[in-house]
Amino acid sequence: IEYYEEKQEKKQNGEISVWNSPQRSQLALNLRSSTSTASAKANVQFVMFECPLCSFQVDNVAHLEEHINRQHFDLTSPSLNAESPVKPYNLYNCPLCVQTFENTPDLELHVNIEHKDILSPAKPIQDMARDSYPNECPICCTTNFKTTDELAQHIDEHFNPKGNISGLSPLTPDVSCDRLLAKEMEKRDKEVQRLREQHEFELLRAQYGMDNEGNFKEQSLTNMQRAVYSGELSVADYYERQIELKMAESTGVDDGSSCTKDIVEHIAAVSGSSGSVARTLLCTTVDHYASTYGDRGWGCGYRNTQMMLSSLVHHTGYNEQLYKQWMLGRSSGELPSRSAMPSISRLQQHIEWAWSQGFDTQGADQLGGQLVNTRKWIGATEVVTVLSSLRIRCQLVDFHRPTSPNGSHPELFKWVSDYFQAFDDFKPPLYLQHQGHSRTIIGVEQLRDGGENLLILDPSHSPSQMAGLRSTATAPNVLRLIRKAPSAMKARQYQIVAVAGIMDSEAEYQSSKILRSVRVPPER
Repeated sequence: IEYYEEKQEKKQNGEISVWNSPQRSQLALNLRSSTSTASAKANVQFVMFECPLCSFQVDNVAHLEEHINRQHFDLTSPSLNAESPVKPYNLYNCPLCVQTFENTPDLELHVNIEHKDILSPAKPIQDMARDSYPNECPICCTTNFKTTDELAQHIDEHFNPKGNISGLSPLTPDVSCDRLLAKEMEKRDKEVQRLREQHEFELLRAQYGMDNEGNFKEQSLTNMQRAVYSGELSVADYYERQIELKMAESTGVDDGSSCTKDIVEHIAAVSGSSGSVARTLLCTTVDHYASTYGDRGWGCGYRNTQMMLSSLVHHTGYNEQLYKQWMLGRSSGELPSRSAMPSISRLQQHIEWAWSQGFDTQGADQLGGQLVNTRKWIGATEVVTVLSSLRIRCQLVDFHRPTSPNGSHPELFKWVSDYFQAFDDFKPPLYLQHQGHSRTIIGVEQLRDGGENLLILDPSHSPSQMAGLRSTATAPNVLRLIRKAPSAMKARQYQIVAVAGIMDSEAEYQSSKILRSVRVPPER
């Protein structure tokens, strides 16, 4: 066995680290003898050589070397031929094979020549850089290019059909690696987009009550329980409202807990006392209906419908038409009073009945033909369906885009102002719909500087807020909630439903089953 160290030295021309060949001093195996040196010189045949790693002894250096190699280091080391003559002690063994040499220069020359594949110097940096250079076409994944120039020429042939001398045909996505990767990434992006759209669609369905989760009664009980836990509602009030809820659901008459009556005269007084207002135009009468525990978040369309009906019941002709809705689909039971306001559940039943009669079949399909026991939103078209099915003539006006560069709707303000200025014995309020919410327009303020404000009731305003109109101290603050300037009306689109009389013919009634609207500004 020969021991040698690995050392690094720099070449003078390239400063590259290489492995040195074995040094002469490293090729001799130093072994200790079991006898003294003097005895060994006197009688060589009796010298016993001891293994430095165990107690094995032998009188021949070659056999001892074979023992050390095979027993302690390399089991595959070639064994010593027993028939071969014993080599003299001063021969030098190759550490990589079984050859021996009489002097170290011959051994070193042998190792460098015969075993150069094992003791090869490190590759120059230039060769390493050349080996690390990409040897694969990034377009078609072809390999085994001999030089970088050959690879570059091959890549050019993909993008220069005229100079294509190798006959490369245009690559299909199945052959091109980069296109395969692009195709896979596109597929993955589409899947992510599909899942995102599905999630957003489910959120939108839940927002508009289209997920069939809960209804007015269930939401009322759940939110009232939460109100009790938070201290907003007492236990006694909870049970009292629970009884009122059951009665309203059984009779179809709203319990009136969210209604604020006789507000028009208070609004007229507060608005008229404002120094900036030259004239206030208001509807004849209206009651405010606020959202409750059962419809908070989805019932604004129903509450604004109740505001419209609260005005119409004060007119004899309209009241007669409205009272008929209590008889529709009713098998028995006592009829409510003529001033009774239908509950949300009753309005849902009536809209379903109107759909069954052929009113707004497109809207019925969009809502799945079902409203009862759901939290589905309704909009301007459902309000038209309710009124038309009761033979009340109405008009649907679509302000489909802003008519001012700043995004406001001066055409809407002009139309509303003209509506309230027109002389009529009875002036109902207007139903106002925009994206995600609906409100009720009850009048217009004409300002001294030529501007205008709309007076709008919102179901999100609580009964306690609306009750502030009865106090001179709080009424101006409430009016600020109701008053809307053009700068506050910048939704992309608005729809208005206006009551325009009572239908006087069967043909008009049948024609009203197909919804029609007036677009402002008109289409060119």
